[in-house]
Amino acid sequence: MTLGNPWMLLLLIFLLLLPKERWRWLRLLTLACLIIALAQPKISQASQEVNILVDVSDSLGLQGLDLLNATNIKALGQTFVFASDTAKLEEELSEFLDTSQTDIAKALQVASANQTSRALLISDGKASLGNTLDSLPDFPVDIFYISGQSKLRLSRLIVPNQVSSGETVEVSAVLESDTATTITLNPFVGNTALEPITQNISAGQTVIPFRFKIEGEQDVDLSVTLSGPQQDSQKTTLNVLNTSPILVINDPAMTTLLQTQGFNILPGVPEDIREPLDYSAIVLRGSASQYTQGQLELLESYVLSGGGLMMTGGPESFGFGSWYRTPVEGVLPVNTDLRTEVQLPLVALVIILDRSQSMSSGNPSKLELAKEGALNVVDLAYQEDLLGMVIFSDGSATQWAFEPRKATEQGKREMAQAILNIDARGGTVLRPAYEMALDKLKNIEASIKHIIILSDGKLYDAGTVFGGSGNEVDFNLVASTALQLGITTSTIAIGAEADFERMEGIAQAGGGRYYQALEVSTLPRIFTNEALTATRSLIREEPLSPILRGHPLIATTSTPPTLNAYIATTLKSSSEVILEGKEQEPILAISRQGLGRSMALTTDLNGWAGELVGWSELPGVLGTLTRWLQANPAQYEATVSRQGTQLHVVVDAVKNGEYINDQVLELRYNSETSPLEQSAPGRYEAFIPAKADVETLLIVNGTDIVARTQLPSTSEFDSTDGEQLLKTIAGRTGGEVLQSLEGYQPITTQSSRNLWSLFALIAVMLFFLELLLRRFLPNSLKRSSSQTVKV
Repeated sequence: MTLGNPWMLLLLIFLLLLPKERWRWLRLLTLACLIIALAQPKISQASQEVNILVDVSDSLGLQGLDLLNATNIKALGQTFVFASDTAKLEEELSEFLDTSQTDIAKALQVASANQTSRALLISDGKASLGNTLDSLPDFPVDIFYISGQSKLRLSRLIVPNQVSSGETVEVSAVLESDTATTITLNPFVGNTALEPITQNISAGQTVIPFRFKIEGEQDVDLSVTLSGPQQDSQKTTLNVLNTSPILVINDPAMTTLLQTQGFNILPGVPEDIREPLDYSAIVLRGSASQYTQGQLELLESYVLSGGGLMMTGGPESFGFGSWYRTPVEGVLPVNTDLRTEVQLPLVALVIILDRSQSMSSGNPSKLELAKEGALNVVDLAYQEDLLGMVIFSDGSATQWAFEPRKATEQGKREMAQAILNIDARGGTVLRPAYEMALDKLKNIEASIKHIIILSDGKLYDAGTVFGGSGNEVDFNLVASTALQLGITTSTIAIGAEADFERMEGIAQAGGGRYYQALEVSTLPRIFTNEALTATRSLIREEPLSPILRGHPLIATTSTPPTLNAYIATTLKSSSEVILEGKEQEPILAISRQGLGRSMALTTDLNGWAGELVGWSELPGVLGTLTRWLQANPAQYEATVSRQGTQLHVVVDAVKNGEYINDQVLELRYNSETSPLEQSAPGRYEAFIPAKADVETLLIVNGTDIVARTQLPSTSEFDSTDGEQLLKTIAGRTGGEVLQSLEGYQPITTQSSRNLWSLFALIAVMLFFLELLLRRFLPNSLKRSSSQTVKV
């Protein structure tokens, strides 16, 4: 006998402290049994019973059972068969098992629950479900490896939801094989055979793309046959639509590339962003300042309602184009701010803000909007950044709102309070404020020294400063002199009365940027963009070879050539990267946004892309992704999952953000049909038997095919080394690796039997015995006992 908790026996000592009474011996015996039960006693006994676990999944078929039936080892114990689940051999397999999946972990758990002392596992080791090595039992598992049958199949065709007449379409054929082999694909468009594709494939999944041009406006029947060690085929239908054009704004190179791919392109201007946005996709290149707030919100709504949006790189795109914190950035795959990704040198930034009386006009006023923009700058600053603000009008009204100081949490709070306290007064005299900022920055040690000047009126400066003569200050000379000292200057001119020519000249001479904000509401965004651009290294200008990341939409494995530059952004957590730059920065990324889709290409095909422009795969990649953008959200989105021996089909129906209810939908597969029942708003469901020959499911509304889906792939065709997994199971559990089942004689093992329940039962019985004796003992015996005690 062994004890699981032998230290519990120490409690027996305390039984001696029980008070002496008539039934003390019975109480002692009860508590002693209870303590022994807590000590977890066990006895070992010899056993030769073995649970036999036989794999019957698709990758092995019935080979294991045939081998088992040819021997007499079934007499050693119970036999279980397993695939997606585990069942006794005597039970009807089809009632329990989905043979397209394998769960070895579940089979081992069933053997453990059956309290066997040893198991024999017959399998090819290809486990597509469960975590086998985390489910190993505490008894030996002997293994017998069967290599299984070679499997090859054409699992599905990846096609666009919609195509247009004249468009060059790329289709991807997905193959699954458990061995390396040579195959031939024969695609047919209608009755026309395309060029056969012969290729060597490796074990696992292989994606083979091919292209063809859509002729005419009728739906196209596409079929593909697979020839190799095994034969297979797939067929589908491409819906040909007269799609709306793609609007491309300010990107000639992208216009040319997409036109050569057969897309209907409409070159446009920012003014084309107006309701209704009747385009199959929109491509933007340029600054957000070209668009009103209403246009930006319209673009956001367009994407969320099902539209496709692409932003491409350029001198005024992404972080250079005031897109930060705009509604459009919210639906892009990337963030245009790098504050969490880059290490910056010390920045010293001074804002020179016009507080003249004219800044109080408007509702909200220009001054209030300028203050909002300044608050955004403070919010964006790093802890080590130095920020300062000079407010100017004329005379004594020109002063420091706060001198340059670090943007700590406390510093930011005090800066924000100072900005909120600014009021409007006086005229428009810039010279003293510019001098104050330059004098302060000249004496500060910082890698980046920058000034932002904002004004809404004419500059009425007289005298000279840093050069110039007569009654007019030569601010261009002031700015260029400051630039020589390492201080750059950007300017923002707002309103129709601003000194546009002089403000632009200051920015050009000062090495900064000039913004003309005719619409006052853009001020906060301009401030934000300027702070990002001036204090962050947003452009990567060294030659770089992008890294191509695998994605189901992209079939090519060709290595992209080098590009010269791209704009640094950060990938959103919900997005997927296709081409990657340095430090995992996205060059080409996509994402789903609401019912729509978006894409970001952070390089510029018009000037920065270098050798990437000549990459032979680039038109196909961008064409495929543009078709993905064009795919309006299907009103009927179908998904399918396996549940044992059944397929669970779910269809979600949405149009313009509203559920589509009360539809009569049918599910078609092969030559059979099954109705879908509405189970919730916009949701329809059906269960059908899982059959080996069912691959593609069609959703039909009347005579129209409204959606299609294919069965999810399994891991039965992966390249996992199943034999090694089985050897690991045997090694970790102390089992044997069998070379033959003939003469299999398992080693006699010791199984343990717990006795705690027996002792606990005895303790309970003794407890009730004591109660009975106390309650029903005859009084005469009680008196006799009492007299005996008195003597």
